[in-house]
Amino acid sequence: MRTFLVTGSDTGVGKTQVVAALARILGRVGGRGQIVKVVETGTDLLATGEGDAAQAARLAEGVAAAFTLLSFGPALAPAAAAAMAGVALTLDSLRAKAAELPAADWRIYEGAGGIATPVDDQGRDWADFAADFEIETVVIVVPDRLGAINQARLAYGRAQAVALPAGVWLNATAPVDPAVAASTRSGLRAAQVPVWAEQAHGAFEVADRAALLAHLAASAGESGSARGPAGSSLWLDRCRTELTAREIAHRRRRIQVTIPAAGELNLADNDYLDLARDPAVAAAAAAAIARHGTSASASPLITGWREPHEQLVRSLADWHGFPGGMLWSSGYAANAAVLGTLPQKGDLILADRLVHHSMVAGMLRSGARVQRYGHLRLDELERRLAAESGDRPVFVVTESLFSMDGDYPDLRRLAELKRRFKFCWVLDEAHALGWYGPQGAGLACAAGVAAEVDVLVGTLGKTLASGGAYTLFRDEAVRDYLVNLAGEFIYSTGLPPANAAAALAALSRTRGLAEDAQPAWHLASRNFRAALQRAGWDAPDGDSPIVPVRLDDEAAALSLAEALRAAGIRAGAVRPPTVPAGTSRLRFSLKRTFRREDQERVLAALAAWRAGRVR
Repeated sequence: MRTFLVTGSDTGVGKTQVVAALARILGRVGGRGQIVKVVETGTDLLATGEGDAAQAARLAEGVAAAFTLLSFGPALAPAAAAAMAGVALTLDSLRAKAAELPAADWRIYEGAGGIATPVDDQGRDWADFAADFEIETVVIVVPDRLGAINQARLAYGRAQAVALPAGVWLNATAPVDPAVAASTRSGLRAAQVPVWAEQAHGAFEVADRAALLAHLAASAGESGSARGPAGSSLWLDRCRTELTAREIAHRRRRIQVTIPAAGELNLADNDYLDLARDPAVAAAAAAAIARHGTSASASPLITGWREPHEQLVRSLADWHGFPGGMLWSSGYAANAAVLGTLPQKGDLILADRLVHHSMVAGMLRSGARVQRYGHLRLDELERRLAAESGDRPVFVVTESLFSMDGDYPDLRRLAELKRRFKFCWVLDEAHALGWYGPQGAGLACAAGVAAEVDVLVGTLGKTLASGGAYTLFRDEAVRDYLVNLAGEFIYSTGLPPANAAAALAALSRTRGLAEDAQPAWHLASRNFRAALQRAGWDAPDGDSPIVPVRLDDEAAALSLAEALRAAGIRAGAVRPPTVPAGTSRLRFSLKRTFRREDQERVLAALAAWRAGRVR
């Protein structure tokens, strides 16, 4: 039988609601379940007569039977309430009561009060109870609010003191300020307190069920292994249980070799201008290999900065209208370095809620206070900026074209806010290059606001048909600062010279292609979206090369992507956690070569899949 103890950092933290949520999750796995309130106190105050176990079982929609081992009228700590009733409360007596329960496949014990609340007349607490009962998994419920770091550290420390397999479940008993939430998670990570689950205010489910299942499975392995000789395999157990949980939730990622078939329509990659096989780009890469070899072979600060690197940076700066910049091994490295190095503790970062994971990674590493405003909600951003006193640096972070929704913010308004509030503006143009702007220089140039951008991030691996990334800076002191302090630049081998040469050639091709052809590309995107809508698909308006088709669930996205692949069409199936829960979609990435016959081919394949599901 699998056993759990749900305890807390205090009373009134929502343990019963967490028990119900946990029971619902376990109930989906199957088996006979039980919810057991070990000691119920305060029964004199129950207006309905429904105790915690019965309430949790009701909220869990009947997936488990409810039991209470002992109950007392006064709303006191268990030992005190038992003493008033003249009952000798011991762990032995509780164990005897538990032995009378019917058999089960899993059982959730719910404690009373916090983990250090005395349970028996000898002063032993819930941590002692868990150790004595050999509980496999201990869930510590901590209210998701200001003060959570202190409460979690103290409660988790008590669990550690008796070597319990324990983790924290953050439960929002009231709406949580985003800044407080971000600070709590950052503080708990720094303190190495494991957060297994997060439950939003009013929610009946945790934010990431697959991750919770992995933690629960790992905790059972830790519990058993810690008592035996196999402790050295705990790290491997964690790997395997995480993968198992992702498999259950249909979220396990796998690497697959892509072998393009003859006649295949590839709408899955980000080669928007179809330059990855362009003869001029390939020739430039070959020439660079002949002269410089296949690798930079050293960091840029040693010998890894060659003529193609310097020529590329100058051309990119000229393209966007910036004084200068630098190159990186990847867009992820660029964003993580910029946002992990420039902002510092005490600064404020305001970021669109849907910015790329690389930006989030950098922001969290910086130590700055991070606040996420609603996606494209510049009114909310303005309110947050207006609330600032102006005595600390503020960074505003957004993408110009968002990679999953294919939408973009009002950059002119952002520039106006920049002029009013004097923040540092970091703009990621990765997906807008080529498709927008004079000579394809992106949305900031298209809006005429590039001069307001402090740090522009671009990629070489999409429109520019190479690999790596670049950042451009309005003030070259920022460039020199990162050259001296950004580990991703200092300690990484430089970009292969052939990559820089290929990107330089692709840049030349992009500037020529975009000058006259952009209106046709935009029209093709609008026509495709309109055709999808007429056919009943959930596709947004717009003119970007990224066309998402929202579906009802993750399994549908996977099924549709597979059906398209069988029809010779590649499109990306995008699911949580890459996108928010409930927003799985098929993601089409159009190319400049996308024609009406391609559109009809896609629509026919979509219709065939839908017809098959109806049957």
